[in-house]
Amino acid sequence: MGIPKFFRWMSERYPMCSQLIMQNRIPEFDNLYLDMNGIVHNCSHNNNASAHYRISEEEIWIGIFNYVDHIFAKIKPKKLFFLAIDGVAPRAKMNQQRSRRFRTAQEAEATRAKALAKGEELPEEPPFDSNCITPGTEFMTKLTAELRYFISKKVSEDSNWRGVEIVLSGPEVPGEGEHKIMEYIRLAKAQPDYNPNTRHCLYGLDADLIMLGLLSHDPHFALLREEVTFGRQAAKKKTTLDNQKFYLMHLSLMREYLDLEFVSMKDSLPFDYDLERVLDDFILLALFVGNDFLPHLPNLHIHEGALGLMFNIYKKTLPSFEGYLQNGGQVNMKRLQIILTQLSEAVELESFEAERVDLLYLQGKQEDGATERELLHKMENKKKGDITITETQKELFGKIKEFIMEHSPANPGQLHFPANLNARDRRFIETVANDFNLHFATEYSNEDDSKHVYIEFYENEEGEEDVSEEDEDYDEEAIAARDRVLGKYENAKVIKDEMTEEELSRIEKEKFDADHKEWKRQYYLEKMDIDIDNEDQMENLKREYITGIQWVLHYYYNGVASWGWFFPYHYAPKISDLVDIEKYQDLKFNLGKPFRPYEQLMGVLPTLSRKLLPTAYQELMTSTTSPILDFYPHDFDMDLNGKRQEWEAVVKIPFIDEKRLLEAMKTYEHRLSKDERKRSEFGNSYKFVYDDSLAAKNDGEGVTYTSPLPGIFPDIHHCMSREVVFNLPTLDGGLEFNKTLCDGVKLGKDALAGFPSLNTIPHAGELRFHNVNVFQTESRNETMVVTLQNSYEDANIEDIAKSLLYKRVYVNYPYLQEAVIIGVSNNRAKYYIKIAGKKKQIREHIMDDDEKEDWRKRIGRVEYMSSKRFGLEVGKTEIGLHVCTLRGMKKTEAGAYVKEYVNPAQEDLIPLQTVVTKISNPDERYVERPPPPIQEEFPLQSKAFFLGSTMYGTLGTIMGHGNNKNSEVANLQMIVPNDARHRNEPSFGRSVARKQIETIEYTPSYAVASQLGIDGLVLSKITSSLSVQDKGLQRINLGLNLKFEAKQQKVVGYTRKNHNGQWEYSAKAIELIVSYMREFPKFISLLHSKKGNGMLQVNDLVWSESGSKEVQKMRQWLKSNKVDELPRASLTTEELEEPFVKLIEDLATQYNDEYDDLQFKKVVIQHVPRTVLLKPADAEVKLHSQSFKLGDRIVYALEAGAVPLGFRGTVVGVQEAVIDVVFDTTFMGGTNLGGRCSDFRGLALPFWSVINLSYPSFAHQPNESNDHHQQHQQQHHSNKRHDNQHHPRNNQRNSNHHNNSNNSKRRNNA
Repeated sequence: MGIPKFFRWMSERYPMCSQLIMQNRIPEFDNLYLDMNGIVHNCSHNNNASAHYRISEEEIWIGIFNYVDHIFAKIKPKKLFFLAIDGVAPRAKMNQQRSRRFRTAQEAEATRAKALAKGEELPEEPPFDSNCITPGTEFMTKLTAELRYFISKKVSEDSNWRGVEIVLSGPEVPGEGEHKIMEYIRLAKAQPDYNPNTRHCLYGLDADLIMLGLLSHDPHFALLREEVTFGRQAAKKKTTLDNQKFYLMHLSLMREYLDLEFVSMKDSLPFDYDLERVLDDFILLALFVGNDFLPHLPNLHIHEGALGLMFNIYKKTLPSFEGYLQNGGQVNMKRLQIILTQLSEAVELESFEAERVDLLYLQGKQEDGATERELLHKMENKKKGDITITETQKELFGKIKEFIMEHSPANPGQLHFPANLNARDRRFIETVANDFNLHFATEYSNEDDSKHVYIEFYENEEGEEDVSEEDEDYDEEAIAARDRVLGKYENAKVIKDEMTEEELSRIEKEKFDADHKEWKRQYYLEKMDIDIDNEDQMENLKREYITGIQWVLHYYYNGVASWGWFFPYHYAPKISDLVDIEKYQDLKFNLGKPFRPYEQLMGVLPTLSRKLLPTAYQELMTSTTSPILDFYPHDFDMDLNGKRQEWEAVVKIPFIDEKRLLEAMKTYEHRLSKDERKRSEFGNSYKFVYDDSLAAKNDGEGVTYTSPLPGIFPDIHHCMSREVVFNLPTLDGGLEFNKTLCDGVKLGKDALAGFPSLNTIPHAGELRFHNVNVFQTESRNETMVVTLQNSYEDANIEDIAKSLLYKRVYVNYPYLQEAVIIGVSNNRAKYYIKIAGKKKQIREHIMDDDEKEDWRKRIGRVEYMSSKRFGLEVGKTEIGLHVCTLRGMKKTEAGAYVKEYVNPAQEDLIPLQTVVTKISNPDERYVERPPPPIQEEFPLQSKAFFLGSTMYGTLGTIMGHGNNKNSEVANLQMIVPNDARHRNEPSFGRSVARKQIETIEYTPSYAVASQLGIDGLVLSKITSSLSVQDKGLQRINLGLNLKFEAKQQKVVGYTRKNHNGQWEYSAKAIELIVSYMREFPKFISLLHSKKGNGMLQVNDLVWSESGSKEVQKMRQWLKSNKVDELPRASLTTEELEEPFVKLIEDLATQYNDEYDDLQFKKVVIQHVPRTVLLKPADAEVKLHSQSFKLGDRIVYALEAGAVPLGFRGTVVGVQEAVIDVVFDTTFMGGTNLGGRCSDFRGLALPFWSVINLSYPSFAHQPNESNDHHQQHQQQHHSNKRHDNQHHPRNNQRNSNHHNNSNNSKRRNNA
């Protein structure tokens, strides 16, 4: 199935299904499933078609680790994390896999040859061959080993990975990744203890996942995928993992949308309407526009509205059936036949007729005003200009001739004909009238709806006869032309009126049917070398296609029906030939067994990828004596077959003959090495569990997990993960698959928190063309527009204020986010709460004209955006609510968890009718809670950070609990340097930040303009986005893009705004501007001559023969100078540039080495109140209010995520709520911050994930705790022994994941 097309079509038809996810807007999920192949492809080549692109395996592993960790951290599953990689696929899928791999290899070879032909020097190392992402290759064996290592490491180090069952089903386990996931879900759902409200999140890029999610019939199901862009947006989209946007496609909403689509049938069905069965039928219908196992039916394309057409046929036809099209994967062929017959009439015949009309045009037979029916008849009867008319038409012509001879434009008159003329004779009159340039018209009777025709002369413009002498020559020509036409009809062959309308229709139908069959004959002959008159060939094609439909549904609902079956054609039959399919009702399949990994490799790989095979098999692809050499053609054709994109083309290569393949391989099997033989075997899935008994072992006694990549990844010295073979649930004991909703499931407005429903507000749905804008362009397809019913239509605003002010409600329908109402308003007044003493009073504020206008604009924008982006009509808004949305939870000094709402300055104004006042299942994560007992909050041996005024941010271990002056306290053990002078953080970061300020100078725009001798407005234009409109009205940006006033963005290191709001430019920005001016002086002169802000046209570039060529020259210059790649950021963003970041790295490394040589001791601080402690799990609710500056020192405060707990680093970039940090040592999840630091040293992190050690926002002074606490602190400082093996810096050094000597050779792919 065309993945982007199907996703786009669904998103535009049902636009509220996809939700951009933000940190506090992600539902809780029980299970997270990763269809891993998309991640592997993204991290290894990401569709990079450059012949120069190279990537090492190490970079690929790091990229995959970071991607998996990133998704896990976003979703945070509560129970299960299932990672599935494609194993050996059924033969039905191997056709597609083979086609893709042949095309991929051919495209890569063509790209390489093109680069060499241009004289480009390519890297010596071979490029990454993405065809290695196939079971059985050495790469995939390594991938399994690396993922097992990574999971064990995360379970050992990351607390979020410990309470979750983690399953890895690698390429050694047969089956496609997504179907291994669905097999688990099917079997789990069949168990008697299955939770009917299990919350599933499935990550993957395949459109099939939508179908698989729907057929699970579990409504709490969402698909996670990256942002999808189309057209020019997609072409220029470059993003890193840190700022990658993700969307959740809520299948709960899609179910309700599909209900709106089909519920109109409910009252007309002779059986009960069941949405679950309708969803099953939807899945069957969608198969015909394409899937991974069968070619799409001819002339049936998503972009041409095929799905909508099938929906309409289904809605009209289902009421005539006795039941649905399929039941749990079993097709009712009799009913499907009726759908296919109607589909043939609506699609195939229409396409055939369109092609016939095109053919007639090409043959020069098309005549103005003629219908296709006439053309068919005339093609049979007309000979080189001769015409044939009937006796009746001869009489009609006589009357017309008489009328012409007696009348003229000056003496017009009308000739009316009898009302009983048949359509053929009416068309004859129209043809004759056109020949004589007469006006032909039809008149309808008001009495009996009969119609008759008449003709008349067109009048002169003034309605008077023109007899000027100068027109006499013209009159003579007109008379001659008239006589020629008269002669044509007078000499026409006359036949009797014995051919009735029915006979003519019969003749035309026979001709149509014959042409239709000939059209199909050419299709089968050209595409498949099949003779349409060969019954055996046609029957086999039809049987295999219908078998394929049943096979796919069985695969979706029950698992593999046959490992060996496949569709043995490149094309599908014509829809009209899918007849008499009822005889295929009871198809049987032979399950068989899957190919072994090497057998699949030999079945799908092209010769260009033979190095991925064991050496023993490679010559089977190349040797002239190979019995299967014909399986591996070097050259092959590709047929777009009605599609638009190259990747959709049919790759015309031979199908694999299984028997010949296996026999040929068997003769070479003995040449395999021991390791190669092992790789050819099937393997197991693995389950990873955090083992408390391993965690309890002392350092040095624990299990060591050996690195799969020694010297690059470290051994896991205290591995706390236990790895066991994972077995799927079974159907033992007579269990069966549950193919519908489970009892006890919560639907609609009763669904669990975070799973949106349209049913939380009464509404209606209507399918219409609405031009929704989902992907930055207006949709041309139909959209299911949801219109809310306004329950507050006649509400009194004062009553609303009394009942809702300062109440908690839910906004942002249908996704529902908690908010508190702080104001109620209309276009006249605003009502709010005034607190006077202990009393709350409702006050009224009468708006002035500006406030009224602002109110209308804000409400209008909400109404417009709801309609334009989401297809949601909220209706006319009379009352608006001013709300503060829930930001999250925060922890009080006493240890309680309370809700935190956004500042009133960030309020939203929303229509009253879009608010939900009560929900069935509030989100338990945002329930306010009192302080827990300190023993529960800080258990023994748990980690906590000390927030005292000295040693602020030091990580320690809880060693005991107590009570001091009726206050709960804890004892905290820390490891600190003996010498107190070394307990303070170094200040080299701030020094480097000051040095950058002193070194890099910025010049105000007015001074730059003066220095360059150009007008200030011209400087502003060329350094902004500067559009020139070409002849096609397309805007082409020729500016340097160094500043973005409207977006309030700058280019880091090039531009900034000073405190007076003036733009300033750095030296390298000025250098770029000078280069631009030197390259295009005439363009600069043009800008000086143009006044105002009007857009430039390509024709304005008058100094060039072709303005378009000059524009392309400028675009090429901008591209070669990588202007589009300059890093944009908000005006508030601050960054240290690369040389200064490198300096910080060096100083941090030096400091860390010196620190490691210090002597340390353990100290225990007693009677520490909870206010002076921070447990890692509370970092998010405690630390988000911190502020940061360049050069600040930080410590990582989470037990989860890419950075090990307690790692320290320096801030080198500050954005809104995010900082860039260079850590003192490398770690596996680290990046190079876009090339600004060494590999594995940097990372962008949210404010709340670290403690700012340079600006201790939460430091408690001694008098805020108690004196007793301080005395014990001093006592333990003096009494604890030295121990240099367990200090925090050594832990950081021991956790180092890379050899520093190798760092400079690597870059991070994440």
